[in-house]
Amino acid sequence: MRYLSGRMRWGLFGLAVLLLICVGVAADRSTNLFADSAQWVSHTREVETELERVQSDLLAAETGRQGYIISGTSTHLERFQEAKQDLPKHLEGLRALTADNPAERRRAELLGPMIERRLALLDESFALRKEGKPDRQQQDDITVSGIQRVNDVMAVLDEMKLEEARLLQVRQQVNDQTYVKTRVVLAIAFAVVILLFFANFRQLLIELKDRKRAEDSVRRLSGRLLQLQDAERRKVARELHDSIGQYFAGLKMDLGMLASGNVSPERREEILVRSVRLLDQGIAETRTLSHLLHPPMLDEIGFASAANWYVEGFSERSKIKVALELPEGMKRMPRELELVLFRVLQEGLTNIHRHSGSASATVRLESKASMAKLIIQDYGKGIPENLLEEFRRTSTGTGVGLAGMRERVTELGGQLDVECNGQGTCLSATVPLPQEEESSSPNSRPEGHRESQLKDSSAGAGPGLMLALA
Repeated sequence: MRYLSGRMRWGLFGLAVLLLICVGVAADRSTNLFADSAQWVSHTREVETELERVQSDLLAAETGRQGYIISGTSTHLERFQEAKQDLPKHLEGLRALTADNPAERRRAELLGPMIERRLALLDESFALRKEGKPDRQQQDDITVSGIQRVNDVMAVLDEMKLEEARLLQVRQQVNDQTYVKTRVVLAIAFAVVILLFFANFRQLLIELKDRKRAEDSVRRLSGRLLQLQDAERRKVARELHDSIGQYFAGLKMDLGMLASGNVSPERREEILVRSVRLLDQGIAETRTLSHLLHPPMLDEIGFASAANWYVEGFSERSKIKVALELPEGMKRMPRELELVLFRVLQEGLTNIHRHSGSASATVRLESKASMAKLIIQDYGKGIPENLLEEFRRTSTGTGVGLAGMRERVTELGGQLDVECNGQGTCLSATVPLPQEEESSSPNSRPEGHRESQLKDSSAGAGPGLMLALA
């Protein structure tokens, strides 16, 4: 399918918008998940950092105590005091960071009393050293007792580190997976957008190409129409000269003989009768030519009567059997709509006579509240598929007549289609009807009077003229 219908285009547009919304929601969700997983990884890093700080402060306190006992310098005492002041803050931060993990929170709660007891022993060791008493045995006891307490604290810290390492591995894996999913979603979104842009751009290129081709076709069609107009004028001029002009020429010769006064009364009577007959034939030819160019019945009593008259004359002239189906009780339609349908009827039957080779045809009019559809079906050789495709795209490839009919129908908001169904060619013209259908013209005459007048006027027309102007 080269072109999409309006409903299908809106459907695809809505689907594209829906896809973009879904992709946007998925991308937003993936981005949030990625941000959350990255935050959890960062959280684990912070917990590990606090654990290292607690361990570092505890080791700094132990080192400061040992250095002060050995050397007695205040530098080691200051280092101990700094570590002692930092430990509560780091422990509090560790408790806050592990609030979401019950197991880690319990371990963090255990660290506080254990570190406080160890710091109390260290304070006792510093007090003994400051008093200057021989406290070697007590210091050794504090050291031995402190080793056990430090080992307990280090064991808890090691458990917390192992747990955080495990959590870090899991969270890092989740983070990596989320990152990959986010990239995939964004790649899909980008691909969808590119695909939509490409489809839209391709459709625009096709429409621009076909529009340029259609414009070229319109220019060629305009030139061809001018040529056909000149040819039609020459045809009408030839018919006027060969038929009506000959009657008038004969009438002039008869009147000339009468004007000379050199004819006998019997001869005069014969010339008058012949002159009247020539005048009647000329009037009949004039009326026939006028009716073929624009049937007055179409304006007076509507499409149904004009179609019946034209189909009967066409069948008689072309020897093609045409079945006409019209809805019963058909009301009048707007004049411009009836004229377009009548021209489509003329063009369709003319093409059947010239090109199809069909011995029969069917003409059917379907009239509903909102539309009227004229269908002309023949049973001939059909139209080649490549010409039909060209006509559907650019209204060219099948001559000027169908292109002109399509323009007429399109101007009324309708549609003209040509299809080959394997049994010939089907021409259909669909035009919308107004909400309030126009009634017949108030100046219209009775149908019987108009039909009898038109039949009388066309009775004297020669078959050559009728078929040439069909």
